[in-house]
Amino acid sequence: MSLLMHIHNRPRPIYFTRHGESMFNVEDKVGGNPDLSERGYAYTIKLNQFFQEEMKQRNINKNTKMFCSTLQRTIKTAGAIDVGLKATRLKMLDEIHSGSFDGMTYSEISKLYPNDAQERAADKLRYRYPNGESYVDVIQRIEPVIFAIEKSKEPIIIVTLFK
Repeated sequence: MSLLMHIHNRPRPIYFTRHGESMFNVEDKVGGNPDLSERGYAYTIKLNQFFQEEMKQRNINKNTKMFCSTLQRTIKTAGAIDVGLKATRLKMLDEIHSGSFDGMTYSEISKLYPNDAQERAADKLRYRYPNGESYVDVIQRIEPVIFAIEKSKEPIIIVTLFK
């Protein structure tokens, strides 16, 4: 019902992009707040080129909204999009909080915490990291962003961590 209340007949683009590759992506670690890798910075250049073309061909303008998480890899990715917009940083767009496993590799987790690794493999959606979150928690956390997207009549750019 909520979605139906916000449908409007004026189409507008909604852009979702993942952040550029981070140092933790390279090291296969979970969580953290690492910087972008070399490939991550190269991605930001390509992403900016894409949005430069979109500005010419579509209606990206001063009314376009851009959102990112509060983590540096999304802030740096969003900051590279040079279309005259400043990204609004939203904590609710942060990556799943991996709690006690923050900064560990999945291989380390499997060795040190085999029961947790098995629980996560059995039900990734509902598995909650010790002292952290589950994907169900994340879904509830981002719900207000979904409502904002539904209500928007202008283009939106979202730079996020979610795969």
